[in-house]
Amino acid sequence: MESIKDKVAIIGMGCSKFGERWDAGIDDMVIESAYEAYEDAGIDPKDIQACWYGTVTQPLIGMGCTNLAEPLKLHGIPMTRVENWCCTGHEALRNACLGVASGMYDLVLALGAEKLKDTGFPGLGTGRGMSPVLEARRTAPGSFAMVATRYFYTYGLSPEEGKRTIGKIAVKSHYNGSMCPKAHFRNKITLEQVMNAPIIAWPLGLFDCCGNSDGSAAAIIVPALEARKYRDDPIYIKGLGMSFSALLPQNRPGFDWLHFEELVNSSRQAYEQAGVTNPREQIDIAEVHD
Repeated sequence: MESIKDKVAIIGMGCSKFGERWDAGIDDMVIESAYEAYEDAGIDPKDIQACWYGTVTQPLIGMGCTNLAEPLKLHGIPMTRVENWCCTGHEALRNACLGVASGMYDLVLALGAEKLKDTGFPGLGTGRGMSPVLEARRTAPGSFAMVATRYFYTYGLSPEEGKRTIGKIAVKSHYNGSMCPKAHFRNKITLEQVMNAPIIAWPLGLFDCCGNSDGSAAAIIVPALEARKYRDDPIYIKGLGMSFSALLPQNRPGFDWLHFEELVNSSRQAYEQAGVTNPREQIDIAEVHD
């Protein structure tokens, strides 16, 4: 498999304010993120040659990119809507990068947007991206709670030790959010607050589970050799990984509730493309989903 390393670059990025955006529709948030990316890249949106749009929760209006083409006035160019559950944002960026790396396009937009709160208080429900039969009654907190308890058991952590350990992640994440003006939650919390918060699915409490957030983010991608024509500090893509399985993890024989093979496979793909041989030494920051 050929590597994407140093074939494409990001020259502009933008994102909307995230949170419970009762003040804005998905069109408004798309405009916020896209125009910030245009400004960051120093481009005229009329020069965009193609776009990939990632969204999961927009029934009907999102299926044909209508709610992207109309507010952004991007008429007459190829626009592709992608949906790949938790990988949707990555899919928009990955396909945009591949479109540029192929030589087909020289300036493309990758954009993702979700309006989770419009689906009701719980956000995503069974049937949105999942099988309503195989996934009936299963929730994200419940599933990951089983991973946590199995981890405690396997590595000899008491319930108290385990909960305090994962609680430190919530404290760290809220601290980071407190410094970001566009974050959904901008309040610092203490470990004791995490420990005493209402339980959602033991051992995961209120602060261990992500909020249902509305928001949008965008990136402008160009060929690597063209990137410095736009700015002095482009971001060069080093590796992109993607992995799926034919079975849901919990239905797979031998699944140990400690790791997800797809995560391992996709990471290895990206590391191999980037030439990363010792991630712990070479990776400076990791933003890990869930």
